[in-house]
Amino acid sequence: MSTSPLTVEATPPQRGRYQWLFYSLLTILLWGGWGAISKAVADNVNAYMNQFLFTLGLFPLMLLVFRSPRMAGGRNRKRGIFFAFLTGILGGLGNIAFFKSLSMGGRVTVVVPMSGLSPLVTVLVAFVVLHERMSTYQKVGLAIALAAIYLLSL
Repeated sequence: MSTSPLTVEATPPQRGRYQWLFYSLLTILLWGGWGAISKAVADNVNAYMNQFLFTLGLFPLMLLVFRSPRMAGGRNRKRGIFFAFLTGILGGLGNIAFFKSLSMGGRVTVVVPMSGLSPLVTVLVAFVVLHERMSTYQKVGLAIALAAIYLLSL
């Protein structure tokens, strides 16, 4: 069968095309529960102890991940390990700041949504450092998110 420049072949549907959506929704549920419980913890222990206990809570998950056959995957392991470690440090410091905010009287109804706007930093870094383009819709979304920060702080 020959293909001419005028022949258009249909692309077969990709299996699991929207699997990411399931995990995104699961993240919302899990982090939503985490945010709600964090205030109860912040009322009883300080931010540093909270982070320590939070880290201990990761050990059972680490055991599951360590046993995964996909542990050896990746194209550039040294670079991946470096960035994963850096991500852990940034995430841990962010957790301490989050817990500190709650323990200093921050209302969970303000602190959680406000800290949930952290992807703004990601978007700006991607734009400035990685030279990724932003669509008009993304720019409008960024402006709305900045307005949300102001409204949450009232």
